[in-house]
Amino acid sequence: MTILVVDDDIRINELLCDIFSVEGYETISAFDGEQALKKLEKNKNIDLIVLDVMMPEFDGWEVLKYVKDNTDCKVLMLTALSDEKSEVKAIRSGADDYVAKPFKRAVLLERAKRLIQESAKEKSRRYECEGLVLSVMEHKVYINGKEVKMTAKEYNLLHLLMKNSSIVLSRETILDKIWGYVYDGNDRTIDTHIKMLRHSIGDYSDKIRTVRGVGYSFEGEVKVI
Repeated sequence: MTILVVDDDIRINELLCDIFSVEGYETISAFDGEQALKKLEKNKNIDLIVLDVMMPEFDGWEVLKYVKDNTDCKVLMLTALSDEKSEVKAIRSGADDYVAKPFKRAVLLERAKRLIQESAKEKSRRYECEGLVLSVMEHKVYINGKEVKMTAKEYNLLHLLMKNSSIVLSRETILDKIWGYVYDGNDRTIDTHIKMLRHSIGDYSDKIRTVRGVGYSFEGEVKVI
C-alpha cells in the first residue's frame, strides 16, 4: 500500500513518512500542491493521501478538489486549522477524514489504516454487464470468461464508463480523468480510443453510446460485486 504525504514542512513530512514506513507502507513525499498533483500523475497506485492545507503553489483545498474530481484516492486532511469551521469544510469538500495538528501517532495510524482498508475493498470490485466483466484487482477484462486483450487506456476508459454507467461523461471529464490535468493534446484522441475500445469488446460495443456534441456513456445494467 502506498501513501502520498503532502506537507510543506520538511520535518513533519519526514516524520509522517517515518511513521508510515515503520508500519510497512511505501511512502512518497510532496512539499507543495503542484508537486502533489505531479506525483499523482506519475503514480497511479496511491492508496491514501495525507494532505496538509496551508501550502505554497496550490493549497490543500485545491489539491483535494482535484483528487476527488479525478481519482479514487482516499484523502486524510492533516492541518493546524483545528477549528470546527475548517473541519466541516474538509468533510463537505470530500475529505475522507480529518486530523488536526499536533496529532497523536496512534490516532493518525488508526484512521489511515481504516481508509486504506476501504481503498483496498474498492480495488477488489468487479463490474459486470451480462458477459462483460471488468476486474479491478486483476486489471483485466473478460467476455464470457475469456480475457480480452486491450491497452491500458482502453481499460481505463471502460472502467470509467462502467463505473459511471448511464451517466454521460463529457470529453473534458474523460480527458481529465484518463489523461490527467497535464495533457495538452486534442480531445479527438478520445474518439480514437473509444473506437479501439469498441473493437476490443466486440458484441458489447453498442453498450458505449455516443452523445453528439457532449461525450460518451455506458448503457446497460452494471452490477458491482
